[in-house]
This record gives sequence, C-alpha cells and structure tokens, in this order.
Amino acid sequence: MPVTIIPARSEQELSSFVDLPWLIHADEPLWVPPIKSQERELLTPGAHPFWDTARRELFLALRDGRPVGRIAAIVDEKYNAYAGESCGAFGFFECQNDREAAHALLDAARRKLAQEGMTFMRGPLNPSANYICGLLVHGFELPPVIMMPWNPPYYAELLEGWHLRKEQDLFAYLIERERFCLPDWLSAEVARLKEQGRFTCRTSSKATLAQDIRIMLDIYRSSWAKNWGFSPLSEAEAEHHVKELKGVLDPEFFVLFFHNGQPAAGMVALPDMNPLLKRLNGKLGLSALWHWWQARAEIRGGYRIILFGIKEEFRLMGLPLLLLDFMLEKARRNPDFQWVEGSWVLEDNVAVNDLIEDFSGRITKRYRIYRREISA
Repeated sequence: MPVTIIPARSEQELSSFVDLPWLIHADEPLWVPPIKSQERELLTPGAHPFWDTARRELFLALRDGRPVGRIAAIVDEKYNAYAGESCGAFGFFECQNDREAAHALLDAARRKLAQEGMTFMRGPLNPSANYICGLLVHGFELPPVIMMPWNPPYYAELLEGWHLRKEQDLFAYLIERERFCLPDWLSAEVARLKEQGRFTCRTSSKATLAQDIRIMLDIYRSSWAKNWGFSPLSEAEAEHHVKELKGVLDPEFFVLFFHNGQPAAGMVALPDMNPLLKRLNGKLGLSALWHWWQARAEIRGGYRIILFGIKEEFRLMGLPLLLLDFMLEKARRNPDFQWVEGSWVLEDNVAVNDLIEDFSGRITKRYRIYRREISA
C-alpha cells in the first residue's frame, strides 16, 4: 500500500502520534518508554511553555490507514533570534524500517519549514537542544540513561539516505566506580586548589532546592552562552524545569561553588530513573510506588551529570577539577554508587572532553545532530 502523510491535529491524531513509539519499539529491550502524559504536554502549545515562542506541525505516516512513522517540523523563534539563524528543526522522529515512509515524513517537514521561511533543517531536536536531542549512532548495545534517547541502528540509514549530513556529534562519557583513581599529578593539583581556598561550596537541600535550581540554570545560561546550538531558556521554561527536576533530583549530588559569596559554578547529577520508567511503561498510577520499590537498587547505582557549568571569568581558576573531584568524592562515600554518565558533551568542547578523560571517563555512546539545506 502507498504511504499517506497527514498532519496530526485532532486529539485522536495526537494520541496516535504519542502512542506510535510503542508500535515500533515495544519488543526492544533497551528502549525506555516516556510517560505519555508528559510527552503529550510537551507536544501541546498552550500546555508547555516552549511553544510560547515556537510553533510546530506534527505529521503521521500511514500505510493502509495504520501509523508507521511520525515527525515534527519546528520553528523555534527564540533560538533563531538568539543565534541569528533561520533554522527549522525536525524532531520526535520515529519510524518503522520503511525508507519510503521516512523520506515522505522528512519531505513533509521540509515543505512546512520552507513555507515558514527557514533556510536549513537541523535535528533531531525534541523540541530543542535544551531537551532530549540527537540520534544514537554508537552504543546501541547499552541502555540509555535518564533524558537521553535510544533508537535502532537503521534510523541513521533512513536519515542519511535522505541526504541529511552530520553537523555535530554529542558524546556520552562513562566513569565507573572501579576506575575512580586519579593520576598522581591530578590528585596533587586538586589538593593544591583546595588549599588555596578561593572557593566555597555546598550541596543543595530540600529547603533550598527550588532556589538552587534557579541559581544553577542561571550559571548554565551564562556558561553555555557561546556554545554551538545553545539558546537560553525562557523564564517560564526555567520554572517548568524547576518543577520537573525537584521530583527526581538528589540534593546530595547537586553542588554549587561560590567566589566571594557569588555563584561561580555548579553541577547536577540525576539518579538514573530509567529502570523505573521501563516498569511504568508510559503510565503513572497507583502502582508507581511499587514499581519504584522494585527498581530502587538500580536507580541508586547510576547517575547522569545533566548540568555542568562554570561562569567564564572563573574557568581558569581550577573549578572544573574541583567540580568533578567533588562528584567522585560523593560517589566513593556512597556504597550503592556504581557509575556516572556525563552526557551530553559537544565533540568540539575539547577542554571538557580532556578533563573527563583525565578523570578516567571513556566515551561509550555517540549521538548525532544532522543538517540539510532546505533548498538542497
């Protein structure tokens, strides 16, 4: 049967868009289902603050009336104004191993973005680099960690067969407990920095958590301002992230560093909640507490460094070393702690990549952001 592409605009079509990944990945042991209610909120203008300054069109690919793929065409006005670009994003891509359907979806997204006046496509962004993004191209045999994607290998073939080309790779670094051993020169440098006492630090707490997340987001906004693909969160988005992070964040793995009382740097590591999400299978309900109890040992064993930022004026004062040393010291004192993943890191952020490797991190996964000129 031929492929039909339709815009997903009705409530029923939106439900089909949200449900589609289960049709494709239900039998994949490494796929982690999102919470359907959260996914629906993220996709809905008026319900999620991202869409206050952005717009989108959702598309479904149908064969014989049944969904076989999906894509979103996204115009992020805030990003384009910040970066001085005319970027049209594509995201939320899911598809069966069906070249015709995948290319028809990409064609539909390109036509929509051309109508919006965009000059090139970038993605996958779900819906921007401040959220889940990238296509897994290396590390398929490893489970994803919280807020990181997983997809089968054939996705890259589908995208590259449509002449999308790599624009940037994102690295995921793994540091395992058994490798928590610094070389002598690095240990000596960390000790010297601590003796200097130029910075104070504290972990967060339940009482200060909301305020501390706002401080961390401000540090993130300042420290990432010149990085590829970055755009600042709006105030409404920041507040939304505060609410989301408060529910999963472990204050003991959230540290802020100060210089003369002013915030200088910070790092946030989230417990890997994906074992729980696997059990929930997209639904929040009365059984969630029972599922958490069953998954608690796995959750306590692994963390993801999700935010890492140092204000520019403090970067040459040893703070990167102090941040990672703090994390590893916390890990050593926690008997349940087995590993931490630092993800994601831009492939061209050589200073941070070298630092993580000095702390015995190794690249275990690679995610790709693609680009294609819309006129091509």
